[in-house]
Amino acid sequence: MVTCKEASRIGSEALDRKLGFRERVLLRMHLALCEGCRRVDAQYRFLRRAMSEWVESSFEKDAADQR
Repeated sequence: MVTCKEASRIGSEALDRKLGFRERVLLRMHLALCEGCRRVDAQYRFLRRAMSEWVESSFEKDAADQR
């Protein structure tokens, strides 16, 4: 079983790269048992989506401004 600190690191890395099988299993097992880490994981995913949407809208706005 991984610690909360390790789970947080793995969850953060999952946003930037594809995790290996072992990392995915360890993270899923930890998240199944730890409510606090599930919340952190949800926050990571929310921030990732929000930043992606912000970047997308910024590019669209810049493209529209150049026309």
